[in-house]
Order: sequence, then structure tokens, then C-alpha cells
Amino acid sequence: MKSIFTGFMYLYFHLRTRPLQTVGLIISLFSILMILIGPSIIPYSPTNGVDMQLLPPSAKFWFGTDVNGMCVFSRTMAAYRTDLAIVLVGAVLSLALGLPLGIISGYFDGQKGLLGKVSTFLLRTMDVFQSFPIFVLGLLLVAIFGPNWINLMLLIAIANLPANLRMARTGVLSIRNNNFVDAARVAGSSELRIAFVHIAPNVLSPVIALLSVVMGFGILLVAGLSFVGAGVRAPTPEWGAMIAQGSTTMMTGEWWPSLFPGFFMALTVFGFSMVGDIITAMTDPLQRIGLRNSLEGWRQNRTAATAKKTVLNKA
Repeated sequence: MKSIFTGFMYLYFHLRTRPLQTVGLIISLFSILMILIGPSIIPYSPTNGVDMQLLPPSAKFWFGTDVNGMCVFSRTMAAYRTDLAIVLVGAVLSLALGLPLGIISGYFDGQKGLLGKVSTFLLRTMDVFQSFPIFVLGLLLVAIFGPNWINLMLLIAIANLPANLRMARTGVLSIRNNNFVDAARVAGSSELRIAFVHIAPNVLSPVIALLSVVMGFGILLVAGLSFVGAGVRAPTPEWGAMIAQGSTTMMTGEWWPSLFPGFFMALTVFGFSMVGDIITAMTDPLQRIGLRNSLEGWRQNRTAATAKKTVLNKA
């Protein structure tokens, strides 16, 4: 409990002078809430029309209705679960693959033997992945296997695998020659044990911080593919597909079917990018020292105020 309280206090001292990051955290928490309860609180079905097409925003339909007579508000809120479920699974899969591969690539970089060759092979493979346009790869996967959730998840994992691998590799390269590594080697630990037991925990924080950025990129990627008809199948509520459908009526003045999904998509991407900044700051050793000093100062002031109040009460 004490460590949880300390963590919350660190977060408070960090956010109190950073309003944008505070707003981003609130947006991200709202997004998570909508994943959990969004479809159960919406007023209308997100996949069935109400036989009233292109109604403007009103008290009955907060965001109006689209060209198929569906409630735009209900579909926008239900799309949180669609988009973020795809993105979250893809991002976690990318992290689960990129972290161990990055550790191997960094720890055995430049060494002789099989693992040294594996390190070089992984790095060159990531170069190939990064040189290939990811949007074109997504279109290729859809053309071969069809538009479905699994392909989109795999695409997000593949698209972000090089970034996760390189982030983990950079962290390993910076600490693999530290004294604690030599101590573990002297103690008889194998090279693989040193890499995954002693080094891996020290490179986990920046990779986790990257996860929020990966999610923001994934939302844009899924929306882009859905915009061109290569995303999830209709009538599943999805922000990119809603924007594409609504764009056909914007020229005639019906702006709401595409404006609201685009606005909430942009907010969500902004929120996750700010959460990435928060995680980076909370795991940075120098900033944690400053947060620790702020917490100690707050505790001292609180103790002094309590003592002063006690003396005044006795008087």
C-alpha cells in the first residue's frame, strides 16, 4: 500500500505543472472506460438504423444520424472497443516479440558464434521491415486474406516490431558492460540468464513507454485502412470507416457523420501520446529524484503543520 501511495504522489507532483499531460491521462482513462462499458450505455444499436437518415445533432440524437440512419453517437462510442481492442492486442504482441528479440540483438551484438549471427540477422530483418511501406503491406494482407480483426492485429504487431526491438536493443547496449553484469558472469550465470534475468528488467521501462505511442500509431493505421475499405467489415462501428462514409455527405452540408468520429479518434491518439510522456518521465532516474525530493518536502511540511497544530491546541 505504501508503494502505491508513493506512486500516486509521484504522479501528482509530476502532473501538477503539466496540464496537457493531465488532460491526456484523463482522455486515456475515459478511453479505457469506454472499452469496458461503452457498448452497454449507448442509447441505440451501433449496427442497426433508426430509419431517419442524416438527422442533424439534437437532444434525441446527440451526434445526429448517418446516411444509413444509424446513431452517430452510439457508433462513435462503440468504436472505442473495436479500434482499441485491435490496437491493444497488436501493440502487446509487438511488445512480447520485440522485447526478447531486442535483448538478444543487443546483448550478443558483435559476438562470435550462433547467437552473434542471430543478432545480426535480426537487425538486418528489421531494416527490411522498416524499408517496406506499412500501409502497402496492410493492403496486401487484406487482398490475400481478406479484411478481418486478426490481420489488422498482426499488421500492427509487424509495423511496430522494429521500433520495440531497437528500443530494447539500445537499452541493452548501454548497460551490458556494467559491473553488475560482470558480477553475474563471475557468479556462474549463463549468458542467456544474464540477458533475460539481470538485464531485461532494466530495459523494460522505455519499451513499455513506447507502448502508448504504438497504440496511437495503431489507431491511425487501422482508421486509414478502414477509410479505404481495407479495415473491419461493415456495419461494425469503426472510426475510419465512419469518417469515410461521412465524407461523402460533407459537400452537401451534412458534416456530423464524419466530424465526431474524427474528433474522438484524434483525442484518443493525443491522450495515449501524453501517457507515453508520463511513463517516460516517471521511469526516468533523474526525474524520479526530483519527484522524490518533492515528496519528502511535502511530508516534512505536513509533519511541521501537524506539530504546529498540536502545539496550538495544547495552548
